[in-house]
Amino acid sequence: MSFIILTPVIVTVQWNANIESDFAGYYIYKGTQSRHYDQVINVGKDTSYTFENLETGNRYYFTVTSYDTAGNESFYSEEVSVDLYEPNEKTDEKWRSAYYNFPNPFNPKNEVTYLRYFLEKDESTSINIYSAGERLVRQLLSPTLKFEGEHTEDFWDGKSDNGNYVPNGVYLGVIRTGEEKRIILISVIR
Repeated sequence: MSFIILTPVIVTVQWNANIESDFAGYYIYKGTQSRHYDQVINVGKDTSYTFENLETGNRYYFTVTSYDTAGNESFYSEEVSVDLYEPNEKTDEKWRSAYYNFPNPFNPKNEVTYLRYFLEKDESTSINIYSAGERLVRQLLSPTLKFEGEHTEDFWDGKSDNGNYVPNGVYLGVIRTGEEKRIILISVIR
């Protein structure tokens, strides 16, 4: 499992397909605490699921398992999470932890998408865009000293390093600061 598309109170989780011969389907798990899930949904053989009407002010955690024709269930996939905090909550510490892009989804023929992140201190920061297959698509920002505070100046125009527009889909914006790695999930539509 690797990607989440975030729009106001809608989150779509996508993952890579299972190729085992006895594969029968997937379960997706959702919760508001890491590894404590309050909802389990059997999605059959679909490789994505959209959650609607999620409440802002929460962090949601997601994981996926697969099951085979004998009913055996796999271990949890890597857990991913998303913060649904309003960006105007500047007095709330939760606001500082929110990493996202806007607009999302975006149409690169008509607009760019800005990446929003917050640094607790001055740090060397890099930003790369990856495809669903985790292939490097674009080096957006080579390691550069960025100052403490909120940042919204970095943007992606939907092009790869070779200057071509990327196809529709979900892309992974990876922001590295010091030893931390933050992930922003970006949806491209045309």
